[in-house]
Amino acid sequence: MNGAAADRPLVGLFGAFDTGDLGEVALRRVVEGELRRRRPDIHLVTLAPFGSERPVPGDEGRPALPLPAGGLDVDALIITGDVLVTDSGWAERYAVAEDAVAERGVGALVTTGLRSGTPAAGQVIWFAVGAPDGSESSVPALAGRDVWVRDSATQRLIGGTVVQSGDPLLLASRIFEAGTLRRRADLLRMCGALPAGERLVVEVARGADAAALSEQVMEAVKAALRHDPALSLIVLTLNPTAPETFDPDLGIPLAAQMHRLPIWAGLDDIAAAISGASAAIATTSAGVHLAEALGTPVVAVEAAAAGRFAGVSTLEREPGGQLAALVAHGKPVDIADAVTTLDGAFAELAERLPRVANAAGVAASCDPTDSALAVLQQRLADERTALQAELSRLQAEIEHLQASPEHRLARPIREGYQRWQRRRT
Repeated sequence: MNGAAADRPLVGLFGAFDTGDLGEVALRRVVEGELRRRRPDIHLVTLAPFGSERPVPGDEGRPALPLPAGGLDVDALIITGDVLVTDSGWAERYAVAEDAVAERGVGALVTTGLRSGTPAAGQVIWFAVGAPDGSESSVPALAGRDVWVRDSATQRLIGGTVVQSGDPLLLASRIFEAGTLRRRADLLRMCGALPAGERLVVEVARGADAAALSEQVMEAVKAALRHDPALSLIVLTLNPTAPETFDPDLGIPLAAQMHRLPIWAGLDDIAAAISGASAAIATTSAGVHLAEALGTPVVAVEAAAAGRFAGVSTLEREPGGQLAALVAHGKPVDIADAVTTLDGAFAELAERLPRVANAAGVAASCDPTDSALAVLQQRLADERTALQAELSRLQAEIEHLQASPEHRLARPIREGYQRWQRRRT
């Protein structure tokens, strides 16, 4: 660290920020923003199991530092997100051997706060933690520790003095500027991924344990599209780097109404697509909470609803009428109470953080700048390729129209009318 940063308390923020999951990216941005706004005197560093050693598009060119094998040497450590799983669960998440995770002590850190049997920092705080969607977790060691959980299911699992903070993603609207969302929406339209007009957003999960949309839900989506030919369907995912485990077309026969966000779409692109949509269907808790934060009427599939949130309806066994009403008359979920609770939790967290610097600083095992440049260069290449493909498609359509009989018949009439207009003026 430089001299100025060395005079400030060093706080580490640990989470699954290097998986490529954009829900974790949003969590990181929210927590960073809230802490820096409340405690501008601290120096905040972000840590993840592999970090800049394995750069992914989801880190937005700001890769986290990898978790070192030795001590962290921070004044305080905040553990956040869906992290409460053992080494085997982490290994499955990264698709690596369990030994690769165990040698870094990831499971022990998140469930006990220890590194090689000693405390990871002078102060270890679990904030807005939980278990990943659909996973099982056992964390009895956290009972009686300094823990805030993000949902009631995790609170029941841990017990003791654990309290709820809520999910920080409910504050996600604070990390998106209106101008940024507008520019990202314009880019997506130029790429042919986001049409003008009303849209229904479907957030699908990817990966081995992804919950599939039921046949009843897809029939309800098809019915909504048939009822309103001007309605577009936008399919997106928060985990674009995971293996695709669903039908790319979702069985939708109305191809002209269906659009998929490209796999290079980042968090701002996802937010631009969700913001302003008529309604959203979400299969993950992160998708639900992003839609809530952005003021979009949202409904969850049953797989995403197991105690992860409150106030959001789930699609029933016969969801056709429910979805039609949501698209036509849906209202944003009232999250005012949850936001108040989160603000209070963040304020208390900020007060608990140290005000005196003692730590020397976390050592980085590789240069995060090189990783950031590689990710950003690839994103620019992907966007340019998408724009070139859309321009080629539009040019082909123009050439097809120019070659059509209708165009050849209408051309002399149009040119004669233009000459008449010029003579009049």
